[in-house]
Amino acid sequence: MSPEFVVAIDGPAGAGKSTVARRLADRLEGFRYLDTGAMYRAVTAYLHRIDNKNASAEEMAEAAKGLELDGDTLSVNGVDVTATIRTPEVTADVSRVSAVPEVRRVVQAKQRHLTGLLVAEGRDIGSVVFPNAPVKVYLRASLKERSRRRHRQRPELSVAEYSAAIEHRDTLDSTREDSPLLCTEDAIEIDSTHLTIEEVVEEIVAFVRLRLRKAQERDADQGGDSVSAGSSG
Repeated sequence: MSPEFVVAIDGPAGAGKSTVARRLADRLEGFRYLDTGAMYRAVTAYLHRIDNKNASAEEMAEAAKGLELDGDTLSVNGVDVTATIRTPEVTADVSRVSAVPEVRRVVQAKQRHLTGLLVAEGRDIGSVVFPNAPVKVYLRASLKERSRRRHRQRPELSVAEYSAAIEHRDTLDSTREDSPLLCTEDAIEIDSTHLTIEEVVEEIVAFVRLRLRKAQERDADQGGDSVSAGSSG
């Protein structure tokens, strides 16, 4: 088969998607990490940067068209916004921007053009962006644990404040009409509340390698190319 294979990791804020996805990409030879949520954050950060927080849907979509991803660097219309995508202001506003259908169409199209061996994480990766991904994971954790994790990462807000913010975002992400957060029927569900990052990664690595071997065996029968199931660590 062609060397394309997507591991789609979805789940709510604070479930550990980013950390797990990064480590998973490091463990799987040839795979690269894609933080799709960061792309929406970049658009939001750009709108804040140009002092257009009340942009119309059309203006948001136009900004999204200027979004570029170069390694870990995110820019919009040539403006590097990488350093500001995790600020509390952007975090509080990104769900509003990402809920706009016009914005989602533009960003999703950019995501689908990122082919190859990918570990992609977000909130609609397995359900909308890569619905045919051979491996789909839905990572969840209790609200209390997710709030604690956010506080450890960025202690500028209290656990209680993060809890309120995360609960609000969960509601927005799960109830939006366009591409809502959901667990698809073919996804592996993992509750990370009482698991270490390495335990979660190991569980996913084992499943990915199983699927890769099956793909290799299928392609060997068909005389096609195969994807490496090796590990870089």
